[in-house]
Amino acid sequence: MKKIVFGLFIMSFLTSCEMKQKADFLIINAKGYTVDKEFSTCSAIAVKDGKILEVGEDNYIIANYRASEVLDLEGAPLYPGFNDAHCHLSMLGVALSRVDLKEASSFEEILERLKERYDHSKPSFLAGDGWDQTLWGSDEFPSNGKLNELFPDIPVVLFRIDYHAVIVNDVAIKLLGITPGDSSIPEGEAIMEGNKFKGVFLENTAERFESVLPEPTEQEMADMILIAQEECFKNGLTSVTNAGGSLSLIKVVEKLNNNGDLKIRTNLALTPSQENLERFTEPYNNGRIKISSIKLFADGALGSRGALMLEPYSDKSTTKGISVIAQEEFDRLCKWAYNHNFQVSMHCIGDAANRQALNTYAKFLEPGNDRRWRIEHAQIIAPEDVPLFGKYSIVPSIQPTHATSDMLWADERVGERLKSAYIYKELLDQVGWLPSGTDFPVEAVNPMYTFHSAVYRKNLDFVPSEGFQMENALTKEETLRSMTIWAAKASFEENLKGSLEPGKFADFVVLDKDIMTAPGKEIPDIKVTMTFVNGQKVYSLLP
Repeated sequence: MKKIVFGLFIMSFLTSCEMKQKADFLIINAKGYTVDKEFSTCSAIAVKDGKILEVGEDNYIIANYRASEVLDLEGAPLYPGFNDAHCHLSMLGVALSRVDLKEASSFEEILERLKERYDHSKPSFLAGDGWDQTLWGSDEFPSNGKLNELFPDIPVVLFRIDYHAVIVNDVAIKLLGITPGDSSIPEGEAIMEGNKFKGVFLENTAERFESVLPEPTEQEMADMILIAQEECFKNGLTSVTNAGGSLSLIKVVEKLNNNGDLKIRTNLALTPSQENLERFTEPYNNGRIKISSIKLFADGALGSRGALMLEPYSDKSTTKGISVIAQEEFDRLCKWAYNHNFQVSMHCIGDAANRQALNTYAKFLEPGNDRRWRIEHAQIIAPEDVPLFGKYSIVPSIQPTHATSDMLWADERVGERLKSAYIYKELLDQVGWLPSGTDFPVEAVNPMYTFHSAVYRKNLDFVPSEGFQMENALTKEETLRSMTIWAAKASFEENLKGSLEPGKFADFVVLDKDIMTAPGKEIPDIKVTMTFVNGQKVYSLLP
């Protein structure tokens, strides 16, 4: 009798296993935030073929699915993979290979870092990223005299933290072939010392100094992108929007995608070169790549006084900043984008730049449209222009750490106009959603810093204690949505990713603490323990 009962039990067990749907692996015992419409939670997920089969509670998923691999998270928090809506993947790879100039407290410290690199490897050129003269006390641009003394025979090109200004030595200037009064230099883009170059150049002229440096080979660029990809996975990013890509960069990324090395989902915004516009005549998807937008610039950066303002700078009444696109060209590119069903993503920092973009978009967009044309940064906006975001469904693409990086000196630049800057909550109320990112390598890759800045409006020193212009802080739920589902929506991919829902890509991230419940002071130090893309573990904190 016992043998019969035992046999029936075995048969029942085997039958129940056969009735279960097969999955590749299960996640159980998680504290999962689905970021669906209801912002519901779950504790278990079934995954198959790189997609989510179902989410639910442990008992339900275990009862209905079988898999050879079951990952018990032991109560750890689980989120959709983070999506950086505005960054520079290739530039991150390049920056990781250059001299790191971030957080240098003086130009003398910059020189010491350069000398250390030179003494170590005796390179044929020196390139560095990340200097910020607002940290040096005087806020004045230095001259290049010391660079000329220390490095008289090799070109030195040092990019400001926002990449809108450079400090270069005379060797680099000579290699570029420019002289004072050169008609190829737009007004205001060369900082002068009497009738001589000071060695500091802004905007388009600054960008020209890239040509002085040896261009990476295709293999070197591929290696840099893969290094940057690993840095993204380490920080929980499973998707990025690369804000501007040349055809040569796109070809490298395509090759990495085709051979399976590109794992991170990459939305490439086109640099509007003629070769790009001729090759990509309609939105394009292939594997981990999506191309459906063009990246334009209206102005420069606030720190270098390149942001285009309606009125002169409060700390320099002789300038209103720099316009980097002619209206005729702006109109032409918007018309091309509209006719080819591409998004426009326009870099706008100053209030004049934002006004130009909003009014130009309005020439092409009808109220209630779903084109999702974007303004990148949307940093300083005249109050009377804010309603245009809502009227024409224009997407403000924000980088919360810019607010907490700029807040200690931005009032010197714009005075009372600072009240109209970094108005994230007000912009959210206009459109109902907004994507966020970091703009790395201008800022750190870490999305925890994004979350902390958006919610608490404090820097990593937890300053100011009461928060910066807290009326425009986002809630934790709004911020998490901006880093996941809203970032996906910004590239028309909300049905593919951005939340933990059946049918979507199995992209998710596990943290060592829950950002939704952790105290504010703990959030910047929260670590990613695992990152998954397409159901594949691409990063683990533990071996």
